Amino acid sequence: MTQLESLLERFSTVLLVIAGIAMTVMMVHIGLDIASKTLLHKPIVATLEIVTWYYMVFTIFPPVVYIQIRKKHLMVELFTRHLSREKMAVLEGATAVLGAVYVGILTWLTLEVAIDQTAAWEIQDATFFDLPIWPARWVLPISFGAMTLVMILQAIRDLTYGVTGRGEPTQQPTGGIVID
Repeated sequence: MTQLESLLERFSTVLLVIAGIAMTVMMVHIGLDIASKTLLHKPIVATLEIVTWYYMVFTIFPPVVYIQIRKKHLMVELFTRHLSREKMAVLEGATAVLGAVYVGILTWLTLEVAIDQTAAWEIQDATFFDLPIWPARWVLPISFGAMTLVMILQAIRDLTYGVTGRGEPTQQPTGGIVID
């Protein structure tokens, strides 16, 4: 494992922990809001906005890097289960190249939005106060940028192994649901 792969591995774990914390805090916040509405007839102000603009963003996007490193995205092996290790590595490498291009474009587009909205100090009206939401805009380009790097490294590793037979391909997932 190269130093960059090791760094991305640690970074993906940090992002996963952040997502777990965001999910936990979101559940507590929503639970308190429900309790406050029911018992005190006073909801917590801006719960919907905070859930929408912060908790959901921090829960959904940071784990994509961790998932990509472990190759746990949805995978259908109907036509590939009998391929040799080398042919599978070439296919995985080509898929990683296409994925890196696609996610790289997402990185670029979301980075432009994050820069623009940061410059504009984007806010959301939360009835009694303005909720700054520009910081949450940075979660997408950071997550997608790291995922792009992971996919590039996986493509290099897989294509090198598939074409030359040197090195090792990216570790394939084990377990999961297998339908025969």
